Amino acid sequence: MISICRQFRFEAAHHLPHHKGKCRNIHGHSYRLEIEITGPIVEEGPSQGMVLDFGDLKEIVERIVLEDIDHQDLNNIWQNPTAETMVEAIASCLQSSLSEISGSIIVMRVRLWETINSYAEWRKE
Repeated sequence: MISICRQFRFEAAHHLPHHKGKCRNIHGHSYRLEIEITGPIVEEGPSQGMVLDFGDLKEIVERIVLEDIDHQDLNNIWQNPTAETMVEAIASCLQSSLSEISGSIIVMRVRLWETINSYAEWRKE
């Protein structure tokens, strides 16, 4: 199997209601999201030679994930929007959507950079 990965960026605000430090207060991040998928190489059609066209992956992630979270207060989406909570939810949502396109495409990794040097990562077991 071959895997492909694409990066995305979005802006959002949140606060962590259970946190003891500064993150208890509302603040924002410039997030970087990495999505890695795997699957067989397509043998015919416009995506021949690819696992999935990078443009198609971009459209799917923008529609399924980013439209709902970009420039949003993440506490309106998740009760406790930690990076860990978010990557798990994003992976699940994307896998459901990609399975509708092709049952052979698998989300392998979702990495969410909250700061330039801190990220949470979900990996397929």
